[in-house]
Amino acid sequence: MKNILLLFSFLALISCGKDAEKKDNSGTSNQVIETTKTHPKGYNKNKNPYFGETHLHTGWSFDEAIYNVTLGPENSYKHARGEAVLHPNGDTVQLKLPLDFMIVSDHSEYLGVLVKMYDPNNPLSKHPLAKAVVGSGNDLDASTKAFYSLVSQTIQPDGSTKPDSILNSPKLKRTIWDEYIKITDKYNDPGKFTTLVGYEWSSQPNMSNQHRNVIFRSSKDLPVPYSYFDSQHPEDLWKWMDAQRENGHTLLAIPHNGNLSNGTMFSMDDSFGNPITYEYAKARMRNEKLTEIIQTKGQSETHPLMAPNDEFAGFEIWTKPVAGPGTVKVVEGNYVRNAFSNGMAIKQKLGINPFKYGVVGGGDIHTSIISHEEYAHTGEHNLKSSTPRARLLVNAPNEPSKIEQGTAGLSNVWAEENTRESIYDAMERKETWGTSGPRIITRVFAGYDFGNTQPGDDNWAAIGYEKGVPMGADMKKNTGSKPVQLMIYALKGPNSGNLDRVQVVKGWVNAKGISKTKIYNVAWSGNRKLEANGKLPVVGNTVNIPDASYTNTIGSAELKTVWTDPDFDASLPAYYYLRVLEIPTPRWSTFDAKDLGIEPPKDFPATIQERAWTSPVWYSPKK
Repeated sequence: MKNILLLFSFLALISCGKDAEKKDNSGTSNQVIETTKTHPKGYNKNKNPYFGETHLHTGWSFDEAIYNVTLGPENSYKHARGEAVLHPNGDTVQLKLPLDFMIVSDHSEYLGVLVKMYDPNNPLSKHPLAKAVVGSGNDLDASTKAFYSLVSQTIQPDGSTKPDSILNSPKLKRTIWDEYIKITDKYNDPGKFTTLVGYEWSSQPNMSNQHRNVIFRSSKDLPVPYSYFDSQHPEDLWKWMDAQRENGHTLLAIPHNGNLSNGTMFSMDDSFGNPITYEYAKARMRNEKLTEIIQTKGQSETHPLMAPNDEFAGFEIWTKPVAGPGTVKVVEGNYVRNAFSNGMAIKQKLGINPFKYGVVGGGDIHTSIISHEEYAHTGEHNLKSSTPRARLLVNAPNEPSKIEQGTAGLSNVWAEENTRESIYDAMERKETWGTSGPRIITRVFAGYDFGNTQPGDDNWAAIGYEKGVPMGADMKKNTGSKPVQLMIYALKGPNSGNLDRVQVVKGWVNAKGISKTKIYNVAWSGNRKLEANGKLPVVGNTVNIPDASYTNTIGSAELKTVWTDPDFDASLPAYYYLRVLEIPTPRWSTFDAKDLGIEPPKDFPATIQERAWTSPVWYSPKK
């Protein structure tokens, strides 16, 4: 059935100035047109939802240029704002719906240097490395060989290899960084499309991912990026960030790929192997407000081995290192949910939580193309995965299977308006949520008594802020020892599946200091009934795998509820976040298989239940 795009506000739903689709659970379409007060540049004190990308690479990243990608940040910004642009494979691609904001985050190591080797008039084209970079052309094996040679000089040095003095010269870095900022400023259009300056610090000692994306609130007089050449330790990155803050800059870092960190991302020790201290925790939380919960290299929420009773824990699992052979260790230090719980336990000992993160999605796509749509996936890397055949039928030696790659996730914020300051400030206060790609809108307020207010009421957001707190915040003091109450809302995204259910994931630390987790199904589609153990019958599946199609004849366009914690103990600290699930829809690999006229790979699900995760709200006992 043809989708109908609707304009709606968030006085009853939301005010975002974008089109959205709404279908009821019978598959019929209903048009909802609502008016709202006109705000300058869309300003809304009760916040609008904005969808964006905080993690994307272009040909200005060394590991993209070496795979014959010459498209730079301009291509990414144009693509994000809805223009038809070129993919490195030569195809023309265009998003069905533009994004609201964009952060290009190329690697700081040799940022923007290798791509200049493709210009025969640039002196860098005569550098000895240029022959391997440019000469490998479209040859995957030659590019891969050159890549692994270069990696030993960038994000995985053995201690004896030093960065090239020409490619890493201060003057060259300053010149390229200034150009990078100028391009970012060019595409910033307050009120319509926001760009923020960012880059990726790419530490990966012993194949254990420690990467962080560094993002600035302003583009004025920015320092040259701190890189892995400066230090492999995040503690040193935080010291550098603190120094920039003293110089008047506002910035934050977003860790990503905790699932590939071999336990180091959310370890109970620092990167030097020492137990976490109060000073370490304070520095971490001062500099890192958010963490990435999903991206093309899998999700970092949890794992079936970490959460055997979570029936949805096996979503988009990645098993191989980012580069090279082997298998990633599955340990609790890889996963966000474990970090939330361990952080509360650390707080009982040290008085501070080092893992009090909000969450966002991310891409980590290395083509300059966002690629967050299952039905239009264009791969994670150019020569490796930019066509259906490359993704499903070709694999480079010692490289991870392409089937494990997912589409990009999205980073989303509740902000007053679509400007750099407002978008950044929403990230700073962690009023954020991430999705696996769809534009699912979700919102939660946590308090103790919202009276008769229901999600979707004309004034429910104002009451939510007045009597409670939004996602990412610390709850107000519980003076009456009342149980935690959540006002919950979710709306399906355009061009995507209806909603299956909304879950509340609760974690707490008991009186013995032991971390516990429980998942509650709190709102769902259809006439299903909860079982005695709290489980909910499956929503069903309309996917036609050979045809890579589905119907929205099951599920709901909208889910909402007011939920009161039935197991609340006012004496125990706790966190709560939402997980919103769609009905099953075809995975990108199923669309590719249809295009190739083959069956989908047997070693990965043919369908996917796309989802959204909110930043937690945090409850602390009164003292």
